[in-house]
Amino acid sequence: MRTHLLILLLSCLLAAIAPLQAQGADNPELAALYRDDQQARADAANIDWSVVFREDAARRARVLALMREGAMRTAADHHHAAMVFQHGANLEDIRIAHALSTLASTLAPDEISYRWLITASWDRIMTTQLQPQWYGTQFHGSDDGLFLYPVADGAVDDAERARMGVPSLAEAQANVAQMAASMGAPVRAKPPTMEQLRAERRAAGATTP
Repeated sequence: MRTHLLILLLSCLLAAIAPLQAQGADNPELAALYRDDQQARADAANIDWSVVFREDAARRARVLALMREGAMRTAADHHHAAMVFQHGANLEDIRIAHALSTLASTLAPDEISYRWLITASWDRIMTTQLQPQWYGTQFHGSDDGLFLYPVADGAVDDAERARMGVPSLAEAQANVAQMAASMGAPVRAKPPTMEQLRAERRAAGATTP
């Protein structure tokens, strides 16, 4: 991770451990960026991803600018920024999302949606590195259809998933069909193993010009 981003995250940490009464009101621009991020994904079956990816990049750039200005003060501010980075383009973006969501939960430990984003960003860190996810928040798609990304055996149990605001593993598996239908996509009849996914990635790399 680049040095300037580490410095920004350190600044966020210092803000997070300050007295809560000093945090002030939620930043309205960060709230608006979060709403735009969510609205861009509201109609899953009719998304023009080329447009969304471009808009996502612009939102991340603006959030970084607000971070440099010290605009993030509240738990909600950190959560809003984290969600923008959760939809980032690379591993560095997702690591920032995980750090920010952890800070949001530090400021508001009873807010379950903040805990959920900790799990989702962690799972995405793992899947981005071709490792099995822990909580079961990540669904991937291919030409063969949508599937629940492989989950690491024994990494966490359903009690921990419930504490973090995540459905049980059985519920996540049952949700695949519903999610596929909302996206207008089929369900992958036989979900791939990690070994198959790694082989597919190697094959894709071998055929990329």
